[in-house]
Amino acid sequence: MWTLLSIKIFKHMPNPTAFRQLLAHPNRSLASLYSQIDQQKKLLKIVREVLPDHLKERAAHCVIDRNKLMVYADSANWASQLRFYRTAILGAIDKIPNHRVDILQFKITEALHRQVEQQPDHHVNIPSAASIAEIRHNAEAREDDSLACALLKLSSTLERLSQASAKSELSK
Repeated sequence: MWTLLSIKIFKHMPNPTAFRQLLAHPNRSLASLYSQIDQQKKLLKIVREVLPDHLKERAAHCVIDRNKLMVYADSANWASQLRFYRTAILGAIDKIPNHRVDILQFKITEALHRQVEQQPDHHVNIPSAASIAEIRHNAEAREDDSLACALLKLSSTLERLSQASAKSELSK
């Protein structure tokens, strides 16, 4: 998570001096983010040092979350190649004080970018008001408590979604 944030921050900053000027502001949360980005860069450097030359640039980002190290690669192919160096990477990280890593995960940045950029619109087919009323009527006519309860919940949910859908259509 912080890795993607760090990418966005550095891509949109016009120059490093502007970023340093922001750090001079009393807002400590920005300084905290900058510190985390710096930590991630140091981790990445350590991981890249144990990798062969042809794989060094394929390790795009590194993040430690509790006892889990996540190494991000450009694609599934490169992540697969990086897995062969699991022992070397864990050995290098073990030498860092105050960083205990038990789990090493390889993630793919390509897939993350696709998820962020291509959020599909989930279209839900909501039944008509007459169908929702029919479900509610059937629920009230049932003697079985569990089925009646489920149908009532369903009709309430569908009614709520129908109203929300109608509001969003009006706002377009």
